[in-house]
Amino acid sequence: MSDADCLAEAERIQRRLAEHAARHDRETSLPDEGFEAMIQSPLNTALLEGASWLTFGRIVSILSRGSASFGTLWLMHQGSGLAFLALPEPALVASFNDKFRQGAWFGNALSEPTSGNMFLMPHQEARRAEGGWRLSGAKRFVSGSERASYLLTNAVCDGQPAFFLIDKDDSIRVEDVWDTLGMRATRSQLLHFQDTLLPESRRLRLDPSQPNPIALGLPWISIGIAEAALAFAISYAKERKLPPENKAIAEMQWVQFSVAEMSLRLEAARALAMRAAIATDQREPDFPVLQMQAKVVANEAAVAITTAAMELAGGSGYMRSHPIERYLRDAMSGPLMAWSPAVIRDFLGKALLGLQPPPH
Repeated sequence: MSDADCLAEAERIQRRLAEHAARHDRETSLPDEGFEAMIQSPLNTALLEGASWLTFGRIVSILSRGSASFGTLWLMHQGSGLAFLALPEPALVASFNDKFRQGAWFGNALSEPTSGNMFLMPHQEARRAEGGWRLSGAKRFVSGSERASYLLTNAVCDGQPAFFLIDKDDSIRVEDVWDTLGMRATRSQLLHFQDTLLPESRRLRLDPSQPNPIALGLPWISIGIAEAALAFAISYAKERKLPPENKAIAEMQWVQFSVAEMSLRLEAARALAMRAAIATDQREPDFPVLQMQAKVVANEAAVAITTAAMELAGGSGYMRSHPIERYLRDAMSGPLMAWSPAVIRDFLGKALLGLQPPPH
């Protein structure tokens, strides 16, 4: 598919997601229509077919504009699923390639209850066993875990972090804990591992210099939420009229200034995310730094824009009959996702001041 075709397909799925997003948020239910649409769509294998990272990011933002929960679910699936490319055996790579293309869903089970933002540095130790390692412990915030057939997970093996692509088998129990402020349709449950096998044959040989879909895509989730909030604010300002003149609030200067400020924040966030994506496509040495910077700017822009849109709508926006209250709640999740803005600022500040090596 061309870039234009990919974006048009994303818009088609986005419209379907938007129709059901409020219900899934209310019910804390998985967006099944999104899964069904995506596994039948060429977008699901766009990266395998050579789509650019810029196009991938724009797809994530479009999906997130319709449902930030589904945008998150799909991003985690892409980041976890495409890890099969780092498997050691060509036969396994070919097998997982077939599973991925046939619509198998993958979950990201890296975060531990005590790891905070350091999800790439596991604390839980696995013990040696026949065929690999055995892990007993827990992983949290596993988006779409009930839907996933396979999991990307990690553990400490012989004192070193190790990453595996495993089956979600009967040794893994899902604990239904997901009752959150926002992103309610991701159903990012807690998983309990009970002597779960981590096969040595499924141990990944990850190359840290290679781009990762999740790191690239996280800013674009926030951008999609911000786009939806700005569109709502503009539409509401044109339609909402106040007595006695019966003029639209769009004619009020403070509303004009507010919408202008939202637009400035959104364009700045989008420009930096695009810069990061282009740098990733071209493998510029600083692409990891740009991805981090893009996440911070996009996360904070989404919170500011949704808050301003809520203020513009006033009491009406506070009602669930309007989507802005959901956009605001979903936007709040961005700064909480690893790495958080505070962790990124600490990391980048030290790197820029020469106190530690820059990220790569």
